[in-house]
Amino acid sequence: MNYYIKKDQVSESIEYFKNAGFDTDDMLFLFLMAKHMGVSASYPVTFLNSALTSEQKKEELNSLWLLGGLFDSGEMCSSKGVMFPTAFRKLAFYQPGTEFNKIPGRMKDTVEKKNINVTIFNDVDSKLTLRSNYKDLIDDKYLKGQKISLSKLAAWIFRFSSFEFDSIPNEKQFSRVLDKAIKKYFKITKNDFLWLFEDDLSNCRLIPDADSITGREVREQFDFDATKMPEVNVISAPEDAQVSIYDKDTVAHYLALNGDNPSDSDIYDILMNKEQIVLTGVPGVGKSRYTKNLTESGKFVDSLTIQFHANYSYEDFIGAEVLKSEVGGTYVTTKQGVFLKYIEKVKSDPNKSNKYLLVIDELNRGNIAEIFGESILALDRNYEASLSKEYEDVGTLSIPRNLYIVATMNTSDRNIAFLDLAIRRRFAFVPLLPNYDFLSEEVVFQDFDLGNILKQINQRIIDTLKDPELILGQSYFIPKADESGKYIWEANDFKNQFNFVLLPTLREYSFNNASAIGSIVGENLSDGIQDLDDFMASFSAEFGE
Repeated sequence: MNYYIKKDQVSESIEYFKNAGFDTDDMLFLFLMAKHMGVSASYPVTFLNSALTSEQKKEELNSLWLLGGLFDSGEMCSSKGVMFPTAFRKLAFYQPGTEFNKIPGRMKDTVEKKNINVTIFNDVDSKLTLRSNYKDLIDDKYLKGQKISLSKLAAWIFRFSSFEFDSIPNEKQFSRVLDKAIKKYFKITKNDFLWLFEDDLSNCRLIPDADSITGREVREQFDFDATKMPEVNVISAPEDAQVSIYDKDTVAHYLALNGDNPSDSDIYDILMNKEQIVLTGVPGVGKSRYTKNLTESGKFVDSLTIQFHANYSYEDFIGAEVLKSEVGGTYVTTKQGVFLKYIEKVKSDPNKSNKYLLVIDELNRGNIAEIFGESILALDRNYEASLSKEYEDVGTLSIPRNLYIVATMNTSDRNIAFLDLAIRRRFAFVPLLPNYDFLSEEVVFQDFDLGNILKQINQRIIDTLKDPELILGQSYFIPKADESGKYIWEANDFKNQFNFVLLPTLREYSFNNASAIGSIVGENLSDGIQDLDDFMASFSAEFGE
């Protein structure tokens, strides 16, 4: 069954943008459109009509419709039917005299500043890139210290969109789908997302409805004068309609409890393609869970896990000279390190279709260039590295194709070595983010939504410490599973986890700045409350609904 955003919430989003205080210049929403079309500071995209394919023109039309169309999928607009939310306050139209189906051809004129002042783009040879200071320009003209409500923007963007569910979704499920849909649509980086949006969809839930708002109902919320009234007609030909449909498979994918992270199968596919990957992220995002799932997947006949640290060496990893005592005296010989020994084990298997897995935990804790030595070159898999000496009669090192390498790296670690560029080039880097979905759906602590609470804490960390790499992963709020496999917090256990695991981490991140910790978790909770009743009262006051 198809569901839509509740009409009242679409109306609320219109009122939100009417009161947002934006100028009528449409720089902000042209930026969002450009991001959707793939424009970045380094990657150029053309909006010149003659250079666009029919599919690109169709995509531009759909993007403009989603961002500003005043007519629904059963209507056709001949004129004045597109208005970005930045113009809601003053009803200044984006290209008011342009027929909707001609707008892609006018994007070039727009960027050349014949119509509006668009300072965030560079225009070279009919191709657009974002200026390096686009954030400053948007901050100065639009945001002015504020952020855009993600829930209100999603309600507007998807006002006419349908989402197909197998069963009636609750508000939490529907909001999760909308959250993932809008992030995927705009193709915005994590840093840009944190800069631009107030991530409030976990607080301001979007409500599913069997009926969608109509174009007429949208237009009725504006006071058009006679000369600017949209010229809209009902259509009968479906091929002429603008549509935005999210089918059942897409919705099911968005409903999966992976948060914004790849699935286990995605990780496996990336590994098979690249042969070696690094899972990156702050502590607690599930890097170890992914590696554990890989080792236990049954897809590898054997696995080995090693951990790098400050004292880990080439001798431990590749090989070393050692003293050996026998009857008659002591002499110097060599010993293979764990990596070289494991390579020789894999090579000894006559069945080359058998897959082996090496897991390197805390990759950036050691001196990577020193540990790998000449074996860095062998990561290319078509290269045989000559070792400085023979280790147990092995003088060269090559990595077999059926040996796959997965490494983990904590991005918040202040004591890490510089990651060698040679390593960066030879690994695929897979960033992992906190999984708020899992906490919200699978972890029970009375009536609290722990996914939403962790999201609040992380946003406060970013606002207070000014470093998105110091946020917390979901494992800080995941208890041990009970006998039935459910994750349920007892109140006293949660209090201890908060006081003796979460707070010490924040003290380390903030260099024991009491004021900063108070800003993140609230002053009452910042020192650690030992009395259970007092703790629960303070926690509820700070993070309750």
